[in-house]
Amino acid sequence: MSIESILNTIVPGRAKREAKKETERKLDKELTDSFPGSDTPAAVQPGSGITGADVKALHPSPSQIEKGIKPN
Repeated sequence: MSIESILNTIVPGRAKREAKKETERKLDKELTDSFPGSDTPAAVQPGSGITGADVKALHPSPSQIEKGIKPN
């Protein structure tokens, strides 16, 4: 018998704690390995924003009128 199996037999709850630690280590390693792949790209194509293409306003919005800002 290995020391690990003897300790798991003698110490209450040790086997369960060790199994949980091992699972967490594996998850941490997977997250670390996949981290760069989960990032969004830094540069995007013009007009492909999350809200659609960038367009210029034809008329100023009410808040722009109130502030005296003219659309570009």
